[in-house]
Amino acid sequence: MERISVIFVLVLLLLKGEILTGQSKAELEKQRLEAQEIIDNTARLLEETGITRQNNLEKLNIINQRLISRQNLISTIESEIEFYDNSIKENQESISELENELNETRDSYAQLIRIAYKHRFAHQKVMFILSAEDFNQAFRRYRYLQQYGKSRQRQITRIEELNKEIVSEIEELELQINEKNVLLEEKQSEENILSQEQRQQNSIVQDLRRKETELRNQIEQQKRVAEALQQAIEQLLKEEADIAKMKDVYELTPEEKIISDQFQENKGRLPWPIERGVVTGFFGVHPHPVLRGIETQNNGIDISTDENAEVMALFNGEVRQVRTVPGLNNVVLLRHGSFLTVYANLAHVYVRAGDKVQTKQLIGRVFSDSEANNKSVLHIEIWEENEKLNPLIWLSRQ
Repeated sequence: MERISVIFVLVLLLLKGEILTGQSKAELEKQRLEAQEIIDNTARLLEETGITRQNNLEKLNIINQRLISRQNLISTIESEIEFYDNSIKENQESISELENELNETRDSYAQLIRIAYKHRFAHQKVMFILSAEDFNQAFRRYRYLQQYGKSRQRQITRIEELNKEIVSEIEELELQINEKNVLLEEKQSEENILSQEQRQQNSIVQDLRRKETELRNQIEQQKRVAEALQQAIEQLLKEEADIAKMKDVYELTPEEKIISDQFQENKGRLPWPIERGVVTGFFGVHPHPVLRGIETQNNGIDISTDENAEVMALFNGEVRQVRTVPGLNNVVLLRHGSFLTVYANLAHVYVRAGDKVQTKQLIGRVFSDSEANNKSVLHIEIWEENEKLNPLIWLSRQ
């Protein structure tokens, strides 16, 4: 029973190891798909919008994202290679252990054959039993001969099983080595592409640095646009605070409280506002991608997407405002209890103030700038009352 218990524990540990390995491999595959999807999306955006024919900030932002995704892809491939290195090592150790057991079993079986040869005649077995001093001893000798025969059969069966296991392990080892070699070739290919893209990136940066005055004007314009949007949001918050003050009501209604709590519970699981796109502007303060010593601030995120892409609501809520902001075209502000989501740079809006909307309901269409190769960029923000939040933390990674 003690031996059975030990074997049971070992089996559990092996199964646990297999489960963890399986999860690790699945996670690596998921990371690879995510990185490849972004790479594909950036290539498609560059091709479909015609940006490839110009060196501008939008093209640089998209290429920067592709570079990051390419580096992530290479890192994932390296992790996969390490995974196979570990698997190959474990497989080799398993083959060695099986071969040792096979040799020991063969030696034991050979010894039994030698004994069997000495007692190969039936009358010798009979005489061995009959020469016993008493009945009990004769019975024990009879049982011994029976067990001896069964032992030989078990060893024959075990030798066959070990041979099959070794063949299977060798086949698995060869498969792992082949898959590792494929990954090594893929890594080399991706590194070559990365070098080409880095040279392209450097070329665009050098070209844009010769347009410093134009870029500084763009930065100032973006600041004015961001300030106008923030003023619109703050004005909405002030108006709602004034209404609550007039009604002497400062708490959420039960319905608003439910929506607010559900919004909070779905942090990291909110759907993306568009079907396809690449994040090219990130929340917070960041160094300018071209101008040294210059920082830019973003109160939300910017998603470069397809021409005329339709925009969906992140969550159930109510349309509180639809307004026009210079530089951002139409802007929709949705209330979700204590939370506010903002969708800016829309060409057309499908909702009106006061409308109730559901998660993933279409609320508008992204503006495509015909004077800039149909550049289509959606700007979204998430607020919790007066606090700006990073939308990427709230959106699903699926």
